[in-house]
Amino acid sequence: MSRNKVTVTLDEDLLQELDRISSKSRKPRSRLVEEAIRCWQRSQRQNKLIEGYRTMASEDQKIAEANLPAAYEILK
Repeated sequence: MSRNKVTVTLDEDLLQELDRISSKSRKPRSRLVEEAIRCWQRSQRQNKLIEGYRTMASEDQKIAEANLPAAYEILK
């Protein structure tokens, strides 16, 4: 994977926090920013999966409720 250099502008407080974490973890700023972006991407994917499963569960419940009278008829 190729790597590219970019320039970003950060709020002073955020930059100080980044520098503090960088010093404490002994990781370069760029590595921490990359990890943060990857973490954000995972979170976004997870949120989409959760929403998809919730939608599926709601649809499954509607289908089950719609078919419930037929199931009762079969069991009689």
